[in-house]
Amino acid sequence: MTEFETVLRTPELGPGAIAEVQARGRDIAIANVGQTYYAFDAACPVDGTNLARDGRLDGDLLICPNDDARFNVRTGERVDGAGALRAHAVRIEGNEIRVGPHYADENAR
Repeated sequence: MTEFETVLRTPELGPGAIAEVQARGRDIAIANVGQTYYAFDAACPVDGTNLARDGRLDGDLLICPNDDARFNVRTGERVDGAGALRAHAVRIEGNEIRVGPHYADENAR
């Protein structure tokens, strides 16, 4: 069974907000887009910028301020070039936001 960690409560992350948390031994960014929560490694895969602290959400796009890379938080894919965010499974239980493994981990399914 894959373990999920509680990282925030839903009232702590309003619509259009990003928060940085620690989960699964990593710096993770959590984004609230339309009351759906997405989790991904906080570091920009292009230049290492902390996207939780310095990134900007524009709808479902997360924009890196240093290299202007744009990522779709729903899929993790970069929309303007090569690279992708390392996305993690998210579960909402009550008002808890819980982060699980990277989607490539076969145990997450």
